[in-house]
Amino acid sequence: MASLSLSVPYAILPSIQQTHLIDDDDDPITVDRSIFNLAEKKRYEWKNMLKDHVGAWCIGSSHGWIGFLDQNGVPFLLNPSSSTTINLPPLPLSFLHPLTYSYFAEHLRKTFIVKAILMCYSSSSSYTLAIIYGCNYKIAYCNSTTWVELSNDRQSYCDIVFSNNHLYALTQDGSIEVWNISGPIPTRWIFLTPTMEVNYEEERPYLGDNFSTNLYLVVSGEDILLVKRFIGNFVNDDGLVVEEGDLLSSEDTQPLICPYRTKYFTVYKLDIEDKKWKKMKSLHDKILFLGANESVSMDAKACLGCEANSIYFTDDRWEEMNLDYMYGGHDWGVFNLQEKYVKSLMQCADRIDPPPIWVVPVPQDCNNLHA
Repeated sequence: MASLSLSVPYAILPSIQQTHLIDDDDDPITVDRSIFNLAEKKRYEWKNMLKDHVGAWCIGSSHGWIGFLDQNGVPFLLNPSSSTTINLPPLPLSFLHPLTYSYFAEHLRKTFIVKAILMCYSSSSSYTLAIIYGCNYKIAYCNSTTWVELSNDRQSYCDIVFSNNHLYALTQDGSIEVWNISGPIPTRWIFLTPTMEVNYEEERPYLGDNFSTNLYLVVSGEDILLVKRFIGNFVNDDGLVVEEGDLLSSEDTQPLICPYRTKYFTVYKLDIEDKKWKKMKSLHDKILFLGANESVSMDAKACLGCEANSIYFTDDRWEEMNLDYMYGGHDWGVFNLQEKYVKSLMQCADRIDPPPIWVVPVPQDCNNLHA
């Protein structure tokens, strides 16, 4: 850890000592983690990173902080640079209905919250945590002491980001909402359903039943970006996307292990006047970090060892991550928009548990939060 700077983006991975899938959250090794240094392309062991939080499960990262659920399903924030912890109130039972809290903690703790992001104010003791949660992908937020659900009958949300003290939300149909949540009652200020300027010739190889699509929202300066991630549902050892029916033959009763893998990305920029998502050919000198972390854009010059015009991504396919003990958490790497193919960042087994997550440090005021 001595040679690693926590002022640049890095990925948190399981302990280097973790050579097998661990089912027991009470195992002391779950307090250890490793860090992948992008500048050096190396892993470093971080002993006792989760000291006093055995079995904690990561639900997101934002502004250099990491969100967790403890073994009882209660959320807390951890600043890994200072080892500062902020305890949050438990999720209301109304969020879990009709489930009990004990059932949630035992069976759904690792899948119930799909994203958790943090908003920082000028006051270092004030913060807001927002989450996407549940099978319907709703949004809720906690202002230090109280949880509030956004009352909206819109379809499921797929990403949320904070910018200029407002909550930006993206729905599955590409609509965008901007919420003011600083008052006693959340207010939706903007709701826009732009059309999409799609290049079907470019995307055709990645459409159809053999692929799934994830959408991400990024606020980059004055620009609002939508990113489409195309994931092959079954990918063989040669990198080819195959049909599910090809996994089992009459001669072989054991199905082939062909885990899902990301194959392509496209990026769009919002033209508010035209109400259109316009296709971008390049990110130029920008880098995007996507996954369970808050979706973020950075200048390449601020990320030593990173490639400009690239998307660094981690596995956030929560609905399938635990379906097969052979894989899950494995789908991470970098995609360059000019080269147009995915490159791996390190040699790893098919399964990574817990899955990697980017931690992207930002403004100093967020690192000074205190309980």
